[in-house]
Order: sequence, then structure tokens, then C-alpha cells
Amino acid sequence: MGKPKVNKGDSKNRYRITNDSIAIKLGLKVNNNRRYRLSDKQKKDYFNMDVHNIRRLFFDIETSPMVVYSWRVGWKINIHTDNIIKDWKVICISYKWENEDKVHNLTWDKNQCDKKMLQDFIKIANTSDEMIAHNGDRFDIKKIRTRCIFHRIPMFPSYRTLDTLKKAKSGFNFNSNRLDYIAKFLGVGAKLEHEGFKMWVKCMEGDKQALKDMVEYCDMDIIVLEDVYLAMQNYIKNNTHTGVHNDKLKASCPTCGSEDVSLVKNNFTALGTIKRQLECNTCNYEYNTSNSAWRTFLEMKQNQQIKS
Repeated sequence: MGKPKVNKGDSKNRYRITNDSIAIKLGLKVNNNRRYRLSDKQKKDYFNMDVHNIRRLFFDIETSPMVVYSWRVGWKINIHTDNIIKDWKVICISYKWENEDKVHNLTWDKNQCDKKMLQDFIKIANTSDEMIAHNGDRFDIKKIRTRCIFHRIPMFPSYRTLDTLKKAKSGFNFNSNRLDYIAKFLGVGAKLEHEGFKMWVKCMEGDKQALKDMVEYCDMDIIVLEDVYLAMQNYIKNNTHTGVHNDKLKASCPTCGSEDVSLVKNNFTALGTIKRQLECNTCNYEYNTSNSAWRTFLEMKQNQQIKS
């Protein structure tokens, strides 16, 4: 596999769009086997639409291993914290914004200190509406927070996140929930191959080429992550409601924010609560909303028809 094309944010590059809802909104004929590429004009039309996109930040980190004293090797061994010779750090962070081509990256400095990198990334993270990572809730966010408290770098106590690993486990039955496997299964790419653990060791030894390879590997993870998320998007429950984010009614589409929706059927709980199952006519996403939200939506539509 070739190296990912990153950090090439010139005007000649075209945005790679795999979300059918965007293609439909632009008047493109939907084909499930097609990967849409937008021209500069189409890109401009898309970003001038009335829907304000959620600022989704895709990110991934790579950390160094700990160096410890150990009497033996194996799977079931106990190593005391007193045996730690050198603690782990964050080597690099790669990130990109949804609907942008450019992948950005940050690395530790020449002294292998991750403080400045974390300070820069937290400023970026604080401007996001939603952060997306694979196993991000359990690993990436906690690792970043641990190093931030070590350096006394302020960060929010919580961030709105979407963990694609959690979505894979809760909503699907993939043979493996590894990002690389899911990407290959969905036909959207694969992670970049590398030399294995030696690359991490070389980075710790100060090998500049190894650090460059590490960054390229992390950059490709971001590209694969976004493509996996876009493939999953219409099959999972969103963590952020796009319609409400755009000051629209709760019954609007959570995925694309459209108010062109139809009632599919009514569901009733054992206690007699009505749940409305809706379908978005723009992106074909199906979702549930409350009876009160649906009635409010119908009243709004009725008032609009009277005024017109």
C-alpha cells in the first residue's frame, strides 16, 4: 500500500465524500458502490447550505511503551510500579476535521517531551463539537488526560465523543472489531503496514525516520477512521443530533439535519408510550422520536402551510 496523501490542502485537491446524504443533497445519483468526489464548485455549494455541519474531529494517538525491570516474560506476570525505569508518553497525535482533506499531526519535541504537543492539541479539541476515535473513550482520551494532568495542562472534564469501537461492538457482529478489519470488511481501505514493535523502539532511540514513519502510520489511521465512520453513520445511533445542532426541531433528521421526514410506523411500549419511527427523505436514515416531538413537528408544518 502506498503512503497516504496528507498535508496537501491546496485548491486542486478534491474532497472525498462517501456519505450518500451529501451526494443526494447535491443532486447526485446515488450508487452504493460509488465513491463521490466533489469538484470545487460542488464543494462550495455544499458548504454554503443552510445546515451548519457539526465540527467533528477525528483523532488518533501513538504512545511509547514503558521500560521496566522484569524477572521473567509471559502473559500472566505482575510487575510492580517500582520496576518502572521509564514511563510512557504520547509520541504523536494525528487529527483532521470532517469534510476536509488535510490531515494534521503533532509530535513530541527533540527531547521527547509531549507537553507542547498536548497544549496545542487541547486548544484544537476544545473547539470541536464531537471527537471521534476508535477505542477513544477507553484509550486515547484517558491517555491524553493522564499526560495533561502530569504537565498540569487544563482541559475540559468531559468531551462529546463518538467511539467507533463501541458502535461496532453494540450494533454489529463483525468477526473482529479492530479498525483495520472493519475497514477491509467494508471495503474502504486499510491501515498502513509497518515494521512492528521495532518502529516504537526506534522512535524512543531518537530515530528521525522512525518518527516520520510513525506519523504516516497514524495519519493513515485517521483516513481509515473517517471512512469507517461514514460507512457506519446511517446504521448507528448518532451521539450528536445534527438537526437540533442547527436549531431545528427534535423530529428533524439526526444525521443530516433535514426536516423532510416521513412517518414509517408507530411503536408502543408496554406502558402505552408512543414512539414514532421516522425516515429521512434526504439521507434515508431511520430513527425514533417521541410522540410530543412528532406532534410539535406536525404543528409547525401545518402553520407553515397556512402562512404560505
